[in-house]
This record gives sequence, C-alpha cells and structure tokens, in this order.
Amino acid sequence: MKLLREKKSIEKITVRALCEEAELNRSTFYAHYSAPEELLKEIEDEIIQATEEHLKKIGAENDIGAHKFILSFLRFIRDNDSSFRTLLLTNADPEFKSRFLQQSIIQFVNNMDVVLPKNLEQYIYSYILNGSTGIITQWIRSDYEADENDIVNLLFSINDSALINISK
Repeated sequence: MKLLREKKSIEKITVRALCEEAELNRSTFYAHYSAPEELLKEIEDEIIQATEEHLKKIGAENDIGAHKFILSFLRFIRDNDSSFRTLLLTNADPEFKSRFLQQSIIQFVNNMDVVLPKNLEQYIYSYILNGSTGIITQWIRSDYEADENDIVNLLFSINDSALINISK
C-alpha cells in the first residue's frame, strides 16, 4: 500500500521495489504472482470480501435499520483507512472503486425493497453509485472532517429521495 500511495499507479511499481519493501526474494514473489497487478487484484478481492462479510454481519442483525447499516459501513471504511484511502483515492486500479462501491451500495439499495422501472434501473443505480462514491471519497479526502452521522444522513436523504420519487 505504501508504494501505491507513493507511486499513485501500479504500472510504476516494479517487482524489485515490492520485494525490497516487503523484504522478500524476487523468486518468492514470482512463486505466487507473475506481476504486481496480480498482487493488487488479490488485495482488492480480500478487501471486497471483508467488506461483504461485514455488511452481511450487520445486515443479519435484527431491525438494524438503514441508518445504522450505512453508519456501520462508513465506520468500516474509516477503521480500514489506509487500504481504502489508497485504493479509492489513487488511480492504482480505477475499476476497484466501482467494483467495491457497487458491491456495497447496490446491496443496500436492493435491501430497501424499492421497485424500480426496469428500463431505468441501470441509470438509477449508476446515479446512486456515482453520487455515493463521490460523497464517500470526498469524506476520506477530507480526513473524515464531517461527522459520520452527517454523511449517513446526506447519503440517505439524497438516495432515498431519488428512489422514492422515481418509484412513484
């Protein structure tokens, strides 16, 4: 993660630099990966899986409510700041941001049981995903300056309003 924060791009990270940072042999690296991109993909998959497990755990709690669900999600991001700051704010892998938030936010929207017009569903999800991504990444960029409850209320208000108005 340190090298990604410094270099801002996986293409600029060499196997040699990775091995020096991790204090391991290049042969050890190549025994598991063929390129730094493979290692990055594995790290991303682990973060997405940990997030999914966290969301399932909090979603399984009885009567948790939407506000507490989103609040727990934001706290998870803040508690794992280094990973999320690196992967969401750098251009290490532009696809990660979309994959990560799509897995998380769309799962939440689906749990709201809102019926959306099929012909507009992809546009609505895109709006929610991109807007929520912007808010969350700005919150990280600002070093969590705004209170997480205010961010939850903002996300909930914007997305709830959009969903309610479109489903009428």
